[in-house]
Amino acid sequence: MHEFDTDRVVAVRAAKTIYVRFDCNDYSIPPEAVGRELMLAASDTEVRILDGARQIARHRRSYNRQQMVLDPAHQQALLGTKRKHANRRAAAGCRWPFPRARLCWSEPSPMAISRHEIAHLLQLLDRYGARAMRGAVREALERNTPRAASVEFLLRQSNRATPLPLDLRRIRKLRVSKSPTRSGDLR
Repeated sequence: MHEFDTDRVVAVRAAKTIYVRFDCNDYSIPPEAVGRELMLAASDTEVRILDGARQIARHRRSYNRQQMVLDPAHQQALLGTKRKHANRRAAAGCRWPFPRARLCWSEPSPMAISRHEIAHLLQLLDRYGARAMRGAVREALERNTPRAASVEFLLRQSNRATPLPLDLRRIRKLRVSKSPTRSGDLR
């Protein structure tokens, strides 16, 4: 006796999100499958999403309407992808005055840094200048400690790290308000 395959099979595509729609519900897929032509096989108990012959997602079928059926692994993969791209974009968009740092901090590597680290490095650059930063970054990379905190430590420890003087010409109008006088104060 042969069993017959009774799954309903339809072609699906996730255009912009990690969800494909089937029977008024959305089922998650891995982020790397977004934009590809996929096959969805639905039985009475489960929904499977296939990329060619390879199964990339499996969910319990929902008979409710407007449900989002999410595999937490798909969500984690999406968050990891977004963080990685955001950090790479932020680091690549910075105008680093020291080429080795640009290569180290903008390429996908174990030394990729967060937006917070980039902001910290840019503050240090504004505070100490490009010349001091070049030396501190070089030393941090040689020590295999490519972090903003390490660069800041090296800047503070070195003689070359005298903070830049404050340019008071940038202040256009400085308003100082008088505190109201109380009765009894000298007039």
